[in-house]
Amino acid sequence: MINCNPIKKAVWVAGAFSVVMATALFFPIKVNAQVWASRLPADRNAYENPMNPYNELKIPTEITKIGEKYFIVDCYHDRIIYSKNLYAPLAEWKVMCTQAKQPHTIAGDGTVYLVDDTENHRALVFEWVNGRFQNTQVLNNMGYRPHCTCYDAATGAFYMWSSMTGEMFVIRREPTTNTVYIEAVHKLDELWGIYVRSFTIVGDQIWFPAGDNGYTMTVDKNTFRVLGRYPVPASMSGMAQILPIGNMLYVSISTDANLDQSAATMVRTPSLQALSQGIYEDVYSAFGTSGTPYYITSFDGSYFLANHRSKKGIFRFAVTDAGIANVHAMH
Repeated sequence: MINCNPIKKAVWVAGAFSVVMATALFFPIKVNAQVWASRLPADRNAYENPMNPYNELKIPTEITKIGEKYFIVDCYHDRIIYSKNLYAPLAEWKVMCTQAKQPHTIAGDGTVYLVDDTENHRALVFEWVNGRFQNTQVLNNMGYRPHCTCYDAATGAFYMWSSMTGEMFVIRREPTTNTVYIEAVHKLDELWGIYVRSFTIVGDQIWFPAGDNGYTMTVDKNTFRVLGRYPVPASMSGMAQILPIGNMLYVSISTDANLDQSAATMVRTPSLQALSQGIYEDVYSAFGTSGTPYYITSFDGSYFLANHRSKKGIFRFAVTDAGIANVHAMH
């Protein structure tokens, strides 16, 4: 057991549902799809994307950097905004996307940019055409409420997660035409009907945070064979994300198992096994705010948090051995 002051041992017992490291209750299913995106006509007229009309964010879910541009997913404003100046006032950012209903994330390889159109259950593809971002492609029927998208540079593939059906869509770009297509769909039947908000690629594994199933899970990135299940208490069974930083894991928690946002917090723990044993430290107070911490990202030598239900929705921070430091409320 790792003794890491002031990490506390929560009073909670896993009970009869113990950690399983190699034995799967369900077998993953891989469907080789080869479904190509529908191409949309590009506007060849030269004009810029419009300016953002809002001075504040409404439920931001992610801030990220792709190439030289910064992007904020302004979920409840149904838009994604971008700027080359991270610190520019929000009204000076431009609008990349208004076609999505409550998008949650964006990912790009520098040529195409994928947006999960959560409430329309589809993926939107954007390209830089004639001096602005245009929605040039669409992939329909992306499970139910696709919620998290990631570009994996190691494999050159996009991964898009359907938050309610246990389906991971592996998407690639055809380099000649830049048209994207679904290469495969991996199905984890035990997560069907479970609200799982995200995933994290960690080397040759994918980690899933706990939803109302009550456990985190790791799978092999290639086969989706389940490698481990780690039970957590109901108060943590509404996680937004698990992210390794240094020698610790940082876990943002959106709700408890009953979708109560008053349970929202952020903790750090040495490992998934340790968290399952109740060994963790609550670190959310370092941000000096209340609300709901959501996705954590990293770029420009810093970490960033998108936070709901607070006066500021974007925070920049550093991580040291002692925890979270140098917090700056940005937008």
